[in-house]
Amino acid sequence: MRAVILAAGTGSRLGEITKARTKGMVPVNERKLIDHLFDFLDAQFFDEMLVIGGFCFEDLRDHILKRGIRGVRVIQNKEYLKGNIFTLLTALREFDNDSFLVTNVDHIYPRVMFEKMKQSFKAITAMCDFDRNLTSDDMKVKLAEDGKSISKISKGLEYFDCGYIGMTYVDSSMNGLYRDAAGEAVSRFGEKAVVENILQIIAEDRPHLPLICDLSGFGWYEVDDAVDLRKAEEGLKSNENFKI
Repeated sequence: MRAVILAAGTGSRLGEITKARTKGMVPVNERKLIDHLFDFLDAQFFDEMLVIGGFCFEDLRDHILKRGIRGVRVIQNKEYLKGNIFTLLTALREFDNDSFLVTNVDHIYPRVMFEKMKQSFKAITAMCDFDRNLTSDDMKVKLAEDGKSISKISKGLEYFDCGYIGMTYVDSSMNGLYRDAAGEAVSRFGEKAVVENILQIIAEDRPHLPLICDLSGFGWYEVDDAVDLRKAEEGLKSNENFKI
């Protein structure tokens, strides 16, 4: 079982904050985003955690290596200016036929969420919640008739049921299907392809609808811009799930 951490982007929406550092190195309440993510993930649960950097790669790599966390490997995506699916593909070339969890570096989740989340790991499962007011920039999910799987996923959906929170589990039995869908996403969308396109392509193949795991009620934070950063810093001080 592997964790795949997508940490290659420039974080340009954070302006001066990321002028000379990648987003994973942005401090939130004096703790870097990559360190918040390591706090969330259970290192003992994974055989390996792959961190894929790109922009300001050496800074991120050196910080992680200095921490000396067991089972962490840092690799470089030199095509980081393309869609984040290319960061994922860089990781997928590093292993075969294993289960993995894909996550973004700019999300801060409470550790108690991971304890519930890992109980849902089967097939292809997208982590979602139902308790946010979604904006135009949020990834939205329309459920299939069973209420347990994805029929559509896109930021542009007019009608939707819940929001995607930036993590997907892929079981080893679904590895080939997922990789094929990633290749299809690149063929369709080119350099604009993003990881969520993979879920949409799989959802179009009706026998293999991606499942969802409902993680409502925990509270989590995404750091895309300066407003998000302020909300995260305030939220971490008051959210009781981060104090457990």
